[in-house]
Amino acid sequence: MRNLVVCIVLALVLATGFATAPAGAAPARVQYMVVVDLVRGSFQPLGPVCVQTNVFKQGEEVVWRAEVREAATGREIGNDGKNVAEIAERGLTAIAFLENGPSFPMKYGQHPGRAQAGEPVNFFWTTAWKIPDDYPTGTVKWWVIVRDKAGAFIRFDPIGVGTNLPNTRIIIEKK
Repeated sequence: MRNLVVCIVLALVLATGFATAPAGAAPARVQYMVVVDLVRGSFQPLGPVCVQTNVFKQGEEVVWRAEVREAATGREIGNDGKNVAEIAERGLTAIAFLENGPSFPMKYGQHPGRAQAGEPVNFFWTTAWKIPDDYPTGTVKWWVIVRDKAGAFIRFDPIGVGTNLPNTRIIIEKK
């Protein structure tokens, strides 16, 4: 069952958001909610591409996909590609992190990148990490942080963090 998709566990999770506020001021309200999943990338895949999973082989590519929404309305920031300027206006950034230090800036865009006529298109934040061929097997914790220029931020952790459940982590197996 460890091949259960991270997205199934994460799909309706709302992470807690914070914003900077002057000392003594009431905490700012949550500005954003974020939903993140992992899929297998197209670089040297050893299984189906763009399939949600948290189990990868050495040499494969881990892809993070995220949606950033307004907490108050649930509206996707960027309006499904119809208002990309809103992302720049807010100064919105998203970065995926691994527990051992690496970070991966995410970009907002259309997926698939070269959609065929009539093919459905989605817009979300993505980034990728090619697992080195000699990367140790085992599990790696990960999270995503979204920030805006006003200082509001939100950290998304997979559900179950702190429980040592392997399905909350990236599982890396031998090639």
